[in-house]
Amino acid sequence: MKELGKRILTAAIGIPLAIFLFLKGGIFFATGVLIIIAFGLHEFYSMSENKGFHPMKWPSIIISLLFGVLFYLTLTNIVDFKFIYTFLTPTIIGTFLFTYALYKEGISAITDISISIGGIMYIAFPLFCLVAIREFNYISSSEVEWGYFILTLFIAIWLCDSAAYFIGRVIGKHKLFPRHSPKKSWEGAIAGFVFGSAGFVGLTAWLNPSFALSESILLGAVISSFCQIGDLIESHFKRDAAVKDSSNFFPGHGGFLDRFDGIIYISPIVLFILLVLN
Repeated sequence: MKELGKRILTAAIGIPLAIFLFLKGGIFFATGVLIIIAFGLHEFYSMSENKGFHPMKWPSIIISLLFGVLFYLTLTNIVDFKFIYTFLTPTIIGTFLFTYALYKEGISAITDISISIGGIMYIAFPLFCLVAIREFNYISSSEVEWGYFILTLFIAIWLCDSAAYFIGRVIGKHKLFPRHSPKKSWEGAIAGFVFGSAGFVGLTAWLNPSFALSESILLGAVISSFCQIGDLIESHFKRDAAVKDSSNFFPGHGGFLDRFDGIIYISPIVLFILLVLN
């Protein structure tokens, strides 16, 4: 009961805050995403340290946050240097980390630099895509309310995760990926796909009626499939680092990566589909 109370309290605080950020958008939503990036990277690098590696934790986090600010300013047309941003910034990030490695003692250059850059590619860049989705009106004009779209996206992932967990516990017999996540089953994964897809299509029809049904069905299917892969990837990292949760930041819910693994994985895919459709 004590654990359940923690989960309820965390949800009671977190859900209204999340909805406010989704609907408000702008600098509020972007700041929230940057916070997730900072804590998510810290958790990822801490798991790496459990394995005996020495990633450049704080330089990588600071660089990612600065890059995120640059991304938002460029996306919303506050500044205009898209060419430099697109082609040079990733190279500058790598160059800085390579240089920093020269002065850090006890570092395994190839491994630790790869982990540092890998964390940025795994967590920071995909979440920049989430900001781009929320501010998609700057990319392509449409009648879609992107705050509601983000809300629908998160609810669909929650429905997928919840259905996969509860139905998998009741009728799950065939293991989905026993090597990395032995409790997940094919029955749960299929249930997650059905509930997540249906939830996305239904909520989109209600909150964003201008969204084409065929596109909604496509996105619902993609989201409900790939968010489960994101969960498996994070489970693989945790099993490799011999930890149950990425952290204990959210009482009863684990860490940032535990909460946002699905959205991290699907954001670039969803953004790509939206760009193609528009």
